[in-house]
Amino acid sequence: MASQEHGSPSNTGALSLDTTPAHPPVEVQGNVQPTSGSNNSALHSGPTFFPNAHAFQLERLEYTHTAHHHYGPKQASVDGPGWKLLIENSAPNALYDSAARFDPPRCDEDTRVEVTNEIVDWIQNREAPNQLLCMTGAAGSGKSALQQTISERCAELNILAAAFFFNVGDPTRNNLSRFVPTIAYQLGQKDPFLREVIGAAIEYDPLIFGKALKTQLEMLIVQPVTRFFASRNPSDSDQLPFALLIDGLDECKGEARQSELLIGIQDCLLQWRTPFRVFLASRPEMAIYEALNDGGHLEEAAYHIRLSDDYDATADIRRTIQRRLHELGLRRRLKKGWFSESDIEAIVDAASGQYIYAATLLRYVAEPRGSPAERLRTALAWNSDNGQKTKKKAGPFASLDLLYRNIVSNAKEAFEAADEEGRDFLLILNYIIWVNETHRGYRLRDYEDLYLLDRGTCEIIFCDLRSLISVPDRVTDDGQSPFRLYVQSPFQLHHKLFLRLFSQSPFQLFQLYHRSFLDFLEDEDRARGVYVPRSRVVEHSALCCLDRISEISLEDIEYGILQNLGWTKGRDDSIKSRMNFFDYCLSLLIHRDTRQYLGDSFDERFILFINLEGGLEKLKASYIVPWDEDQLLVLKKATPDLAPVLEKYEERWDALELLTEYS
Repeated sequence: MASQEHGSPSNTGALSLDTTPAHPPVEVQGNVQPTSGSNNSALHSGPTFFPNAHAFQLERLEYTHTAHHHYGPKQASVDGPGWKLLIENSAPNALYDSAARFDPPRCDEDTRVEVTNEIVDWIQNREAPNQLLCMTGAAGSGKSALQQTISERCAELNILAAAFFFNVGDPTRNNLSRFVPTIAYQLGQKDPFLREVIGAAIEYDPLIFGKALKTQLEMLIVQPVTRFFASRNPSDSDQLPFALLIDGLDECKGEARQSELLIGIQDCLLQWRTPFRVFLASRPEMAIYEALNDGGHLEEAAYHIRLSDDYDATADIRRTIQRRLHELGLRRRLKKGWFSESDIEAIVDAASGQYIYAATLLRYVAEPRGSPAERLRTALAWNSDNGQKTKKKAGPFASLDLLYRNIVSNAKEAFEAADEEGRDFLLILNYIIWVNETHRGYRLRDYEDLYLLDRGTCEIIFCDLRSLISVPDRVTDDGQSPFRLYVQSPFQLHHKLFLRLFSQSPFQLFQLYHRSFLDFLEDEDRARGVYVPRSRVVEHSALCCLDRISEISLEDIEYGILQNLGWTKGRDDSIKSRMNFFDYCLSLLIHRDTRQYLGDSFDERFILFINLEGGLEKLKASYIVPWDEDQLLVLKKATPDLAPVLEKYEERWDALELLTEYS
């Protein structure tokens, strides 16, 4: 069957099997050609007209289809604006080989062999009925190490399509905003055609990144992949890598968002709509627990591995401990026999199947300060003294908590023995960790300046905690604040924009080896004697911020802002340094994670700051709103004389916010 070219190209289109939301319009095709039932390519180009008819001709056929469209043959350029916009919205830190995840945890040689082989075999079995494998396990059971190992194995086999590693402490990968763009970026890197189609979709809808997750999945993954296969010989089964790996779903903020991702995976990627084999790992938190268990929407759709229950890691942990202690002895030239088989068994028993316990203890023993043999004896004594009783009472994490408490307590004692000023080690430690987890990227000197600590104090605090905290050997101190790097004009410097930009800051000073240490510090029942309430940490930090801002003159602030914006000539490094520190204090002061913990004592100090220390003028100089509406209401009631000043400031702020919004 053939048709003549129609006369109205503007209202014609091509029929599609797709049932997803509207897509960029297709270029007009002049002819509709018949295809035989034996030609599988028809399934990729859309159904034919009157497939069982033959030996007749249609003249001036016109077909109008407005419900669904496809991208036309014309594609965006490989490095066009669409692809560049995708890169801007991706999360490089979430990649399996990201520099931000340098030396990530992975399985030791000859360990986790059985579960690794099972997962790799499942991924490679393209005929298996389930396209989704969910692996759940307790904190410290080795899920991320397995994901890393599987990612590297799939990359070696050239079957890794994409990977995404969530991390609760990294604002670029602790939510879903960058998940689809990051997956789409990796797919585009696999093939130029995919890259062009994905770029074209973004150019057609530049606001795609603000739309629902399922819409993003359809537009940036499902449809480009469908077009990719439609453009190739269906008999070629190895056209595109098919392993899609997702680690740490529980570290994505918000149970509702975790559920949204699970539903999106099922609706968009499974049911053979795509060729991907999806391997997802998570703690058994509520979202994935409800999805996988009785009546859950993934109960039948997913192949479920319960890591802590299905695989006994004891033998693997034993091999890891034995190998690491042996290697440590060779590196440090220790005498043979510095550890015994009974030592290994004691560690294995205390670990209770949790890799994180063994890994933390081994790092503690290997720290350069002190003798490995003495540290091993100390760690074993901690557990033998009261660990067994605690373990029986509190469960498998009791040994890990005991290890954490003793490491922190020892570091505290060492610091206080050398400190002549009576500073609070636990308060400072919790403050540094809180700032690093919520704000990210400031320099050690900023922490020290805020608390009026001597230079090098932070290094002293960290020196006995390197088994828990990874600190770079050299921290760049270029005098630059990450906040200032984003500011282009004073009209951009208002708190909503600031919070959005600052939360995406790529800078990080150090990182915890494992999230379980942060969980430990925030749980009074687990931390016990080394617990510090978050409210105390935050309020003390906010009060210090007000003290430090009060010490900076208004003239320096005004001059420093103009200098940073390039509106003044000359250079004064001392003023520039003070302005960077001013930015740091201000960012802590107005951050949403600060405001939720502040109480009456801060209000009193803030009133003094406004009334007697020129605080209002300093805040005005930076175009920063002093506080939210509820806090301002409290201040007005507490100090009637201050109310007119604050109301005047609110009017100024409202006008500035409107100007910023519409400029």
